[in-house]
Amino acid sequence: MSEKVAQESEKITETSQEETVLNDKSSASTTTEQAMPPSKADPSDPATASHERTRKEKIGRIMTFFALQLSLFLGALDGTIVSTCMPVIGSDFQQMSIVAWVATAYILTFDAFQPLFSKFSDIFGRKYTLLVGVFIFLFGSLMCGVAKTMIWLIICRAIAGIGAAGIFSGVFVVISEMVPLEKRGSYQGLINAVFALSSVLGPLIGGSLTEYVTWRWVFFINLPTGGVAMVLLVLFMDLPKKQQTSFVDKLKSIDYLGTCMVLAAALLFLLALNFGGQLYPWRSAAVITPLVLAFVIVFAFAYVEVNIAKDPIMPPHLFRNRSVLAILITNFWFGVSFFAVVYYLPVYFQVVRNDSAMWSGIRLIPMQMLICVFSSGAGFTISKTQKYRPMIWVGMAVLTLHSGLISLFDINTSFSEIYGLTVIGGCGMGLIFSSTIIGLQASVSPKDISVVTGLGNFSRLLGGAVGVAIASNVYNSQLTKNLPNAVPLEFVEPILMSNLFVHNGLPPQYLESVLNVIVGALRLLWYIMTPLTFLGLVSSTFVRPYSLRQPGQRDKKKAAADEEQKPSSDGPEEVVVDATELAKA
Repeated sequence: MSEKVAQESEKITETSQEETVLNDKSSASTTTEQAMPPSKADPSDPATASHERTRKEKIGRIMTFFALQLSLFLGALDGTIVSTCMPVIGSDFQQMSIVAWVATAYILTFDAFQPLFSKFSDIFGRKYTLLVGVFIFLFGSLMCGVAKTMIWLIICRAIAGIGAAGIFSGVFVVISEMVPLEKRGSYQGLINAVFALSSVLGPLIGGSLTEYVTWRWVFFINLPTGGVAMVLLVLFMDLPKKQQTSFVDKLKSIDYLGTCMVLAAALLFLLALNFGGQLYPWRSAAVITPLVLAFVIVFAFAYVEVNIAKDPIMPPHLFRNRSVLAILITNFWFGVSFFAVVYYLPVYFQVVRNDSAMWSGIRLIPMQMLICVFSSGAGFTISKTQKYRPMIWVGMAVLTLHSGLISLFDINTSFSEIYGLTVIGGCGMGLIFSSTIIGLQASVSPKDISVVTGLGNFSRLLGGAVGVAIASNVYNSQLTKNLPNAVPLEFVEPILMSNLFVHNGLPPQYLESVLNVIVGALRLLWYIMTPLTFLGLVSSTFVRPYSLRQPGQRDKKKAAADEEQKPSSDGPEEVVVDATELAKA
């Protein structure tokens, strides 16, 4: 008995010793693990892979956004960069009579191809359409730089305008794809600040290159910058894949008839405005015929889009949306005022104040800085407040005030007063750039964003072409009418051919009287621009408020109808935002 007890005691002792040894090993192992430095993250670990993927996506978005800004900068820059170098170009080719077409050809195709590229981006994809636009723009710029004749240069400027249309449509649509609507204001503000900056920097850069290098570098400068943008877009731009369809089906879905009609109408209308009062009298057949044809084609186009086109380039339902229509009209009148300022404030500086081409651009720097600041600020404010209408209203009101105030400029106006009045215009312009595009995108469903964005740019550029045509007509007609009363007839034609003759060839005794005639012509121009800009303010009051947090259908009635057709088992009820409730809020 005692032997059994002894054996049991030995077993218990051995077991206790084994447990002690195991505990010691475990403790030692734990201590060793704590003392060891942490090992590198395992790439196969899901958390590590997710973090790395997020980091790469962030870098890709930053580089894509930079490339978009770079592309937009080039397209906008070319719209105004030739304004200060056209006299030199005309002299080189000895064809001053048609040198204005160097600018006009670019604006014509730039404007007319906006809706087409917006539709292409839906059919062929955002990335490829944008890359094609950049490539066409760079090819046109290269051919402009090596042009041997004026006709060659004008044709290549038209080609560059086609590419710029693709850039503009692509950039604004890609931003809408990359950024949620409620956060889009901040990004849109930066994009529009780049557009505003490049548009106003154009005369300064063009004048500097023409004065210190050669006017051909006005076009060559696009090549290295555009090349960098293309490489970045190819490497980093990655958008969600669309449903794949065959190339043949994509070609069949294009509204060829509507495309041709909108191009023809835009070209005829802008040609008539550029001919009238400059190359031909307003009552001549050369002006009346294209105007009549343009309006006939517009009515025919409306019929085709409503009754014939299966996939219309301008969906008719967009024009039944009161807010979309109001913003498009507002954008048109904004374009009229903006481009008149960009093209004719340099005329005041160069002709009346005898500034060089470069200095006329420098005088605009305070205004352009305010455009950038207020465009970015408006975008950030819209992102925070989720309201875009106040920005449009205030912007158009300030711009109307600016149009009236700059009519006060005369021969002796101090530059401090000039800077003070021009920055007022910069504030208004900056507020409008961002808010109108965001308002358009908020007013439609996601499937219409690309088309309505293209229409927004189209309306602004069409307004710009009309504004330049009106300003040119008023200015030249007033000079033709009043110069014979200020100087002998032999000096009238040289002044009309080149306003720079005023300071370089006119006898001093006639200088003050001629400058008064020029100031009077510019003053009448701004008198006319003031009520036209006010029309934009009036149309902006019809813009409706839509939520920036609710993507999808924006129209209340249609949303309600869709809701009624939904089975109750589909999930939680979708919130429909009433415009009137937002207005009360």
